Amino acid sequence: MSPSTYISLSTVRLLCGSGGDFTSVGTGFFYITDFGAPEGVAQIPLVITNKHVVKGFVDAKLFLTTCNPGEQPDETGATQNDQHREALISGIDQRLMLHPDPNVDLCAFPIQDICDAVVSDGRELRLAYLNDSYLVPGDERPHIRVIESVAMIGYPNGLWDQSNNRPLVRRGSTASHPFVRWNGRREFVIDAACFPGSSGSPVFLFEDVMFRQRGGAYTPGSKAHLLGVLASGPWIDREGRIVRRDVPAATTLVPIVPAMMNLGNVVHADAIRDLLPIIGSAVQAGLSFPRAALL
Repeated sequence: MSPSTYISLSTVRLLCGSGGDFTSVGTGFFYITDFGAPEGVAQIPLVITNKHVVKGFVDAKLFLTTCNPGEQPDETGATQNDQHREALISGIDQRLMLHPDPNVDLCAFPIQDICDAVVSDGRELRLAYLNDSYLVPGDERPHIRVIESVAMIGYPNGLWDQSNNRPLVRRGSTASHPFVRWNGRREFVIDAACFPGSSGSPVFLFEDVMFRQRGGAYTPGSKAHLLGVLASGPWIDREGRIVRRDVPAATTLVPIVPAMMNLGNVVHADAIRDLLPIIGSAVQAGLSFPRAALL
């Protein structure tokens, strides 16, 4: 499977709300991490997203695809036996693990119970997990430049391929150096079309046709490294022509309409590593929460 197909399978559409009213749509992505357990090494499957996508809500829906055990997706990202399911998480607030820095808009929640429910149905999730190996290796970081090509995967304005449960991929470039803190925050800026619903999207350094190896040499092929997670973006007020109209007993003006600048602030990927000890400690302490339901 090509790197581009693999990373396109790493996201999940999140719908959040309370009392049956789902009002927030965003993006999460699958991440898996190891931690030490009394019996050895255990793996924890997670979804990572922004705090503002899920915080303050009670329920969340995840739109998932299952396949037969052992089936591998082709380059379309599908298998011959795809089935699309929804997972309803009641009490999402009880399983959230927030980044300890209030200025870092990042959180995670475990999905082992969802994985178990799918397996009990004789299926497995069709997805692609990211992990620490997708971060830029230390010996490659000196070769990363201010202007790099990036790919962002998610659900802008909630749009998706509902029939195939697939996200949309946006291309752009870095607008600031991806390893330098923008205005002192653990963020950098990208030049890409960033819309509501894209919050929580993984942003990849994506090199295609030719990519750099360690030492700076180039070789044919493609490569993807996780640079960060889209969190926010600047807006401007777009002022249209002010129109004055006579109406009974009043005079009205055309309102100012906010518009996005096609820039996005991206949380540095290494902030994910700050979450992992919190997750491991919570699991070892027996974090409990209501089990998700497959719909």
